[in-house]
Amino acid sequence: MRTDRLIILLLILAACKASKPTSTSKYSEDLSIHRPDMEVAVDSSGTTQKAKTEAYTPLTGHIKQELDSIGRVAYLENKEGKYVDGFVLLVYSGNSREEANQARSKMYEFFPELEPKVSYHQPTFRVKAGRFTNRLKANRIHREVKEEFPRALLIPERFLQTYE
Repeated sequence: MRTDRLIILLLILAACKASKPTSTSKYSEDLSIHRPDMEVAVDSSGTTQKAKTEAYTPLTGHIKQELDSIGRVAYLENKEGKYVDGFVLLVYSGNSREEANQARSKMYEFFPELEPKVSYHQPTFRVKAGRFTNRLKANRIHREVKEEFPRALLIPERFLQTYE
């Protein structure tokens, strides 16, 4: 019994021996052939030279027209609005149009400000309500809606944000 313990102890101590790295060489490579040669001109007076600035000349010709057209495209895209990631409440999801319309009517009855809408993606009717960009506000409204619609879900959705 005592010899067994001694053998186990020796095996444990032998297993805990520190290992040495197999190689002591360090990686080195000369990368100077890939670097560009830079020559710095030193002024004999010891002062630094200021960069010469040229007077501003307004753009003319085809470059100005191209920049104006790019600016016009950017303006029109911004005017249309942006898609934002947000959250909507999924009140109903199923195959029955009648149940979807009933859920929308009930939603209008209890929460008209959320503007519920029925959408159809074959073969499922969905009733979605509200558009939230803030998760905290969406969770607060979700808790209120869950009292009337226990199966309501808060789902992420991307929608067009209109700035009114």
